[in-house]
Amino acid sequence: MIGSKIAHYLVKSRLGAGGMGEVYLASDEKLDRDVALKVLPDSTVADATARARLVREAKTASALNHPNICHIHEVGEAAGHSYIAMEHVEGRPLAQSVPADGLPLETTLRYAGQLADALAHAHDRGVLHRDLKSSNVMITPEGRVKVLDFGLAKRAATAPDEATRAADSVTQAGSVAGTLHYLAPELLRGQPADARSDLWALGVTLYEMVTGKLPFTGRTGFEASAAILREPSAPLPAHVPAGMRAIITRCLNKEPAQRYQRAGELRAALEAISSDTAAHTIASAAPSSTAIPKMLADEPEPRRWPLWLGGLLLLLVAGFFVWDNFFSGYTRQAATAPGDPAASPSHGAATPAGPRLSAGGKPSPDAEANAYFERGINFSITRYELDRAIQMFKKALELDPRFAEARAWYAFALMLQVDGGHSNDNKWLYEAERELQRAAADDPECGRVYSALAGVYFHQGRRELVPAALQRARALNPDDIDIPVQMIMYHQLNGEYEVAKTLARQLIARNPLFWVGHLQLGEVLRLEGNHAAAGESLQKVLDQDPENIAAIKTLTRIALETGDLREARRLLAGLRPVDRANYISRLSLALLLAAEGKRRDALRQMNADVLKFADINKFFTLEVAEFYALLGDRDKALEWLDRAVRYGDERAAWFQRDPLLASIRNEPRFRQILDAIAFRRQQKNR
Repeated sequence: MIGSKIAHYLVKSRLGAGGMGEVYLASDEKLDRDVALKVLPDSTVADATARARLVREAKTASALNHPNICHIHEVGEAAGHSYIAMEHVEGRPLAQSVPADGLPLETTLRYAGQLADALAHAHDRGVLHRDLKSSNVMITPEGRVKVLDFGLAKRAATAPDEATRAADSVTQAGSVAGTLHYLAPELLRGQPADARSDLWALGVTLYEMVTGKLPFTGRTGFEASAAILREPSAPLPAHVPAGMRAIITRCLNKEPAQRYQRAGELRAALEAISSDTAAHTIASAAPSSTAIPKMLADEPEPRRWPLWLGGLLLLLVAGFFVWDNFFSGYTRQAATAPGDPAASPSHGAATPAGPRLSAGGKPSPDAEANAYFERGINFSITRYELDRAIQMFKKALELDPRFAEARAWYAFALMLQVDGGHSNDNKWLYEAERELQRAAADDPECGRVYSALAGVYFHQGRRELVPAALQRARALNPDDIDIPVQMIMYHQLNGEYEVAKTLARQLIARNPLFWVGHLQLGEVLRLEGNHAAAGESLQKVLDQDPENIAAIKTLTRIALETGDLREARRLLAGLRPVDRANYISRLSLALLLAAEGKRRDALRQMNADVLKFADINKFFTLEVAEFYALLGDRDKALEWLDRAVRYGDERAAWFQRDPLLASIRNEPRFRQILDAIAFRRQQKNR
C-alpha cells in the first residue's frame, strides 16, 4: 500500500488500524495537504455491506463541523478501495499525555470543556460517538483537543460483545479490550446507546485525567464488566476538588436517568468549577462595560481614510464576529495610542518605510504582478466581484509566486467565500490558512497575513490563536482599522450598546462617507428598539450605494420585527439576482416566509445548505433560532439559540426583547441559557 495512489491520494506511511480498517498518512495531490486515509482492509474490500457501512458512517460524521472534532474531507471509492479522507491531526493521544498521577486540574478542565463541547455539537445533530476513550482523543501541539472517529468506529456495533472488540483491543486470549473500560452499564445490559452513554465514557475519561487510572478494572473481561455493572468506581484521590468529584460521580452513575442528560449541561458544570486562578485571569483581562477604548477616543485625528480602507470593511461587516479572549486584553493594551512613548514595542511599531501598494503592503519587483494585484484590490473593494478578484490575485502570483501581499489578499478572498455568504463549504477556510502560511514564510513582515489569519482562525473555531495573530498584525501595521471596527461588533454582541454607539459615531465623525459607521450605528439602534433612528442611519448607507446588501438586510430585519411583512418582502424582492442567491439573503427570506406563516415554503428555503452556512458563519446562527421560533418548533429554536450562545453571542437583553423569539421565552431552557450568560459575565466581573 505504501507508495500507491488511491484516487488523488498518495499513500506515504501507515498510521495504525481502526475498528473498520487501516489508517494511512497520505498526500492530497489536489490540495497539497496531508490527510489521514482510512481504508477498508483487503480482506473485506469485496464485502459490499462493509463498503456501504463505511460510506454511510462517513456521510453521517461529515455533517459535523467543530474545532474539536476531526474533520471528514471526503468519502469515496477508487482502485478497489473504499476510503475516508480525514483531517490529519498531529499531536499525541490523550492516553499518552496523562501522567501516572493525573493531569493538573486546570489542564483537565481545559481538555474536558473541549470534549464536552464536541459531544454537544455531535449530539445536537443526532450523532453519537459510541467509542469515546482517551486513545481516541488527540492533543495537538497547541493544546487543542481533537476527537477522532466520531460516528465511525462504533456505529456498526449492535451488541455489547461486538462493541468490546474495539480498534485498540488486545488480541491475546483472555485479555480485555480497551474499549470495555469505557462502556456504560446499559450497553453491557444489551440496551441501545444514547447521548448519556457517551457522557458515561466522558466521565471515565475525566476520571482517567485526574487520577491517571481507570475507575473500573478487572483481570478478565467478566470481572471488568461486573465492576461496571455493580461496583462503585475506585475512590478519587483527596486532591480532586469537590466540584470535579461531583461531576465525575454524576457521569458515572449506573442509571442513565441520574447522569447529565445533555452534554451542554456537563459543559456548564465544568465552566462553573473553573479554578479561581483561571477565573481571576479572565476577570483581569475583561474590558470595562462602559469605558471607551483610548485607541479610538483619545488618539489624534488620523489622515483621511483612503477609499480602499472604507471598502475593506464592506468585506468584513457581512459576517465578521469578534473574539472575547483577545478583546478583553486588547482594550487594556490599546489604552496607549500608537506612537506614544508608553506604548509597548509590539504595539507601537512604525509602519515600514519604502514604496507601498494601495493596500499598504510591499509591492512585488514585477510591475505586471503589481498591476494585477491592484486590479484584484479593485474587484475586492471598489466593485466587490469576488470571483474576478481571485482571478487577478492568482495572475499576480503566477508572475511572482513569492508576492506575499498578493497571496495574503488571495487567501482573504478565499475566506470571504464563507464570510460573505457566498459558500457554506469550510474547505475555503483550510485553503486560506494554507495560503497564509505560505505567504508568512515568504514575508514574515507582511501584516495582512496575520489579520487575515485571525479571520480564518475565528471561522475555524480556533479562538486561542486569534489574539497572537491580531497583535502581530497591529505590530506590523499600527494603522490597521480592522480592529476598531471589530470592537464595535464585540461590544454590540455583549449587549454593551452605549459603548458600541459611541465608537460608531466616532468613526462617522472622522469620515461621514465611511458607510460602515452608519451601518453599525443602525444595527445597534435596531437592537435597542429605536427603529426610526436606525432607519435614518441605514438610509445614509443606501444614499451612497442603493444596492448595499448589508443595509437592505438590516432594514428587512426592522420590517420583520415591527410586523411590516409587506415592506420586508419589497426589500428582498429588490435585491439583484446575485444577491438573492447569497446565503445571507436566503436566511432573510426564510425568516420572512416563516413570519408569513408559509411553513412549507419556509422549510424548503431553510434547507440543509442554508443550515450548514448558519453553523459555519457564527454571526448568523441566531437567525436559525428565530426561524424555528416563528414556526413554533421550540426544541429546535432552543437548540440553535444555545448554539449561538456557545459560539459567543451573549446579547441576553436582546434575547428577552427579540419579537422573533417570543414563542420560546417562557420555556425553562430559555431561562437556563440566560443564566449561563449571566454566570459567564459574573466570572468576568469578579
